[in-house]
Amino acid sequence: MMTGHQQEAEASAALIAKQMLPLIAAALVVRKPLQPRPLSPKDEAIMVACGVLGRALDKVDASIHTKGERRARWELDNATRELRKLIDLREARYARK
Repeated sequence: MMTGHQQEAEASAALIAKQMLPLIAAALVVRKPLQPRPLSPKDEAIMVACGVLGRALDKVDASIHTKGERRARWELDNATRELRKLIDLREARYARK
C-alpha cells in the first residue's frame, strides 16, 4: 500500500516529466544530423571503379553494331577486371588467415 508521501512524490515526478517532454522533443529535433563516415581510400577507389564500369557499359550499349564496338568491349572488360581486383583486395582484409 502506498502512503500519502509516495503518492505525492509520484504525482510530482509525473508532472515534472510531463513538463520536460516538450524540451526533450525540441532538443531531439534541433540536434544536428549525423555525418556519414568518410570513405576509406579502398572504398573510394571501388566507388570510382564502379563509375568507370558504368560509363564503359554505356559506351558498349551505345556502340553496338558500329566500328567502335570492339574497343568499347575491351574497355568494359578492363573496367570489370579492375573493379574485381579492387573488391578482392578489400575482401582479402576480411579473409581468415
